[in-house]
Amino acid sequence: MRSRARPRAAAVPTDWRETTALRILDIRERTVAVGASTWNAAIGFEEMTATALAVVTDAVVGGRRVVGFGLDSIGRYAHGGLLRERFIPRLLRADPAELRDPETGLIDPMRAWPIVMRGEKPGGHGERSAAVGVLDAALWDAAAKASDQPLYRLLAERFNDGAVAAAIPVYAAGGHYRARDRAQGGIEALADEVRRYRALGYRTIKIKIGGAPRDRDRARIEAALAALPAGGRLAVDANAVFDLGTARLWAEMLRGYPLAWFEEPGDPLDFALTAALAESYPGALATGENLFSAADARNLLRYGGLRPDRDLLQFDVSLSYGIAEYLRILAAVEAAGWPRDRLVPHAGHVFAAHVVAALGLGAHETAPDPGSLLAGFPAGWTVADGMLALGESRGVGFETMDGAYDALSPLVR
Repeated sequence: MRSRARPRAAAVPTDWRETTALRILDIRERTVAVGASTWNAAIGFEEMTATALAVVTDAVVGGRRVVGFGLDSIGRYAHGGLLRERFIPRLLRADPAELRDPETGLIDPMRAWPIVMRGEKPGGHGERSAAVGVLDAALWDAAAKASDQPLYRLLAERFNDGAVAAAIPVYAAGGHYRARDRAQGGIEALADEVRRYRALGYRTIKIKIGGAPRDRDRARIEAALAALPAGGRLAVDANAVFDLGTARLWAEMLRGYPLAWFEEPGDPLDFALTAALAESYPGALATGENLFSAADARNLLRYGGLRPDRDLLQFDVSLSYGIAEYLRILAAVEAAGWPRDRLVPHAGHVFAAHVVAALGLGAHETAPDPGSLLAGFPAGWTVADGMLALGESRGVGFETMDGAYDALSPLVR
């Protein structure tokens, strides 16, 4: 995971007067190709795209224009049409006073959220929620930069009495199927991948299952377990492809291994499947990354049979309309008696790490494969013994991340 210093976006002359973010000047988006030759049990990533977005403000802090960046979670394709036709125009038409926090003078993403959602009917959570989420992420990046601090500090001040963990648990998500798996199973390549993540400081590693015959996946699981460090943990992810009968067959096989969790065995909205599996599978289950609203989260908690002493909830912050809706999800989770440390947001991107640190959640998912658009962390962030120490980069910190900034920088050239 390389990080290097890069010029920040949209530099301005240093003799410009410093200002706070009073107005949005422009919002720019582009579709970027993910283009990875990998797949899981449900989809391949060869044609996958994502949205990169920039919110350009009139603020100047430290002699540089404040530009807020947003970058999609991988797995839902880009949302350019929705952003251009509905959400960006609403925000640009808004009276700047509607967006401004009267106490600080800064653009407030919490005030922007209902403006973006004007005219949207309840329900229908899916592509819309991700489009709003990437726009929300860029607004929070801008807000943190305008207040001259890392995003996790701003979020903690507003929503968690200022409490921020010095380091947060982190796990490596990988173990995808690749072309060589078709011929020879890719067993040694998978073991090498696990060893690479081990060398990077990870202790919990997640791999894909369900996209190969069970005997081959059993061999992949055993190879990954053998490559783990002492005390390391392995999680497996079926990407929601099993029906109940198949899920039970796999669960019976998996219970013989010391797994950290069994992720998304079936369709995320099939709460009866999840509940039936939870009755018989003694290990931890994880789900929720493909549910995108507080209403969906409440239904999962009511009807999914999940157990707060072991199971994990993986609602993705950016795919779920952003911070405003995620706070409602968090309230629903706590009202149902679940502790915050059972929340492990899906993502792989650094924006989610800020949220985990700021709200005291359970762990951060990262995608350390160097071929990933989201690989790496901002300068000064380090992983050691399964813990991520966050640095002091202003905002989210995309500007010092190779792959992410390559996708974002054309928006401000």
